[in-house]
Amino acid sequence: MKIELNFKQHVTKLAGNPLGKKIYDEQLKDRINFNDSIEIVFPKQIDRIASSFIQGFFSDIIANIGIFGVIKQVTVKSETIPNIQQFVIENLE
Repeated sequence: MKIELNFKQHVTKLAGNPLGKKIYDEQLKDRINFNDSIEIVFPKQIDRIASSFIQGFFSDIIANIGIFGVIKQVTVKSETIPNIQQFVIENLE
């Protein structure tokens, strides 16, 4: 399952646990299937993501499949942020 996140064009940075949870609730929660592989794609204009956003965004996913499940099932992509997959994994705890 591939999910391309959407943000207003002027939004280029993401920070804050509450914002991460809000974006997850609005754009993933009703679409996600924890039995499948999940590909999350951040749009090109997002050039920075804070660890607090990652923790909020992934909190429900971790509650359902655990950190190991995220490592195994979730792929995170970004054209703008190098090594985003590693960044996400390092900031899950």
